[in-house]
Amino acid sequence: MNKPIAIITGASTGIGRNLAIKFSSKYFIYLISRNEKNLNETKYLIEKAGGECKIIVSDISKSDSIDVIYSQIKNKSKIDLLINNAGIGIFKNISETTIEDWNNTINTNLTGSFLMTKMIIDQLKSNKNGKIVFISSVAGLQPYKNSTAYVSSKYAIRGFASSLREELREHNIKVITVFPGAVDTPIWDDKNMDELRDGMMKVDDLSDTIYHAVNSPNNCVTEEITIRRTAGDF
Repeated sequence: MNKPIAIITGASTGIGRNLAIKFSSKYFIYLISRNEKNLNETKYLIEKAGGECKIIVSDISKSDSIDVIYSQIKNKSKIDLLINNAGIGIFKNISETTIEDWNNTINTNLTGSFLMTKMIIDQLKSNKNGKIVFISSVAGLQPYKNSTAYVSSKYAIRGFASSLREELREHNIKVITVFPGAVDTPIWDDKNMDELRDGMMKVDDLSDTIYHAVNSPNNCVTEEITIRRTAGDF
């Protein structure tokens, strides 16, 4: 394998799948998700486009999954890119939000990103090179009602990524945080949002923006990207 390695969480559908296909032109992709069927669909699309990848079925919210994931990655010295994309959205008022809702959201969106980053960080430091991307949300920049768990997790991701960025500058590791507005992905399938989906951003347009940011030349880094539809948020 001559290509550098990219690891993408939440690669089974939506933004993660689209990013995996796009980056497969340049990287060998490790696809991570809990959904094996959808991961295999992503794998098929990558191979159809001439790329190479491997699927790893795992739940990144659980710390005991991380060693299993790392053990399946070959040629670890070639790890160059981690995209922390896996996430869930639970949108309820505080009275209806359960502790399970809270824990599932924080553990997937925030703790999963921490665990995956910690998994590869020593290798990137050793390489004196690499990129880490966090797919956050505009909900990490401004609050929305009926979203306390989700908004909390996305605000926390910004803080984690910002602190990490300062820590890793001396190691030539780029940290990029992306704050998308509403994107037409399967996250909305059960949210009664059908009438709004035509007006949402297209996942391919978002992925193009991220692809160009990751491939910024030399010692340049796009640290934070806020991307909304031209008409603004709904």
